[in-house]
Amino acid sequence: MGTGSSRLPLRRRTAARRATARRVRVPVRLLAGCVTVGGLGVLVGMSISMGWIGPAGTAVGHFLDFYGGVFTLVPLSLAVMIGLLATDRAILSPRHRIHAQSIHRALAFLAVSMLVVHVTSQVVEHRVGLAGALVPFGSGAAAVGFGTLACYSMIVAVASGIARGRFALTDRPWVWRALHLTAYAAWPLGIWHGLTAGRHPKTWVTASYALCFAAVVLALLARPFLRGRGTP
Repeated sequence: MGTGSSRLPLRRRTAARRATARRVRVPVRLLAGCVTVGGLGVLVGMSISMGWIGPAGTAVGHFLDFYGGVFTLVPLSLAVMIGLLATDRAILSPRHRIHAQSIHRALAFLAVSMLVVHVTSQVVEHRVGLAGALVPFGSGAAAVGFGTLACYSMIVAVASGIARGRFALTDRPWVWRALHLTAYAAWPLGIWHGLTAGRHPKTWVTASYALCFAAVVLALLARPFLRGRGTP
């Protein structure tokens, strides 16, 4: 009896070590994928903006020059809203929450990929210097500085999402939450940058972002009440 009871904890420890190894390998693969996507984004952005792929590429470059920021902000907005929805146990079932989390991650990766293309195209087109793109408020323009802050906040939020499994193995899960909550800073900063740094937005664009922002704020305020109704 004593031998059997001593083997059980050993088996559990072995299984835990194997699970830990698997969890660590997954973030490394995802991180390598993100670096690859980022490198490809820079290459694509430079190729399109500098016309290396012909007249069609030049036309695409002009399109991304004007709308690259939009294609960054829209998936970021959806990622924030769906990510908030995916954590609500009172509205979604566990199965639907898993699907929502997958969509949330895909949109976040899309937003970061388009962010790389957007920043690269703006630097190549000399709309902002490299220092202004990398150093917050380095260009002297507040709108660009807010965009740089939004950029770093997005990167921190996505990187923390990739490394979530490693944080789960520690006794400080609050560190992951604090890092991932930077998405709530990236989003309004990105909205402010998008509405003030480029062309003058149309009324419906400003109104749509304002409604989305108000919806997220209301959802955050209502979360404590909905959480009490949810089931673990």
